[in-house]
Amino acid sequence: MPRGERRTYTKEFKLDVVSKKINNIYRTNEICEKYDVDRQTLCRWVNEYKKNGEAAFDSKAVLEGDEVRDLKKRLKDLEMENEILKKAEAYFARHKQTK
Repeated sequence: MPRGERRTYTKEFKLDVVSKKINNIYRTNEICEKYDVDRQTLCRWVNEYKKNGEAAFDSKAVLEGDEVRDLKKRLKDLEMENEILKKAEAYFARHKQTK
């Protein structure tokens, strides 16, 4: 594969490779050679698996539609609240100076 091109691996592939490393079926360098995986990548997968289990390799980038909608609503509410607080701050600052 050309240098700089990013490879993607399936969840099943990652789990298979990580289980071979964790269960000491192969040494790290043997796994890297056999499955054509970079040593640093394998170590990162093992650490993620130890921290999060199988959920470590679930798709993280995509949010559910309801979650996106809820986050957008929350953002809008917080922006409105921020504007109100800015106006209140300006109001109280003005009245404090007149005293």
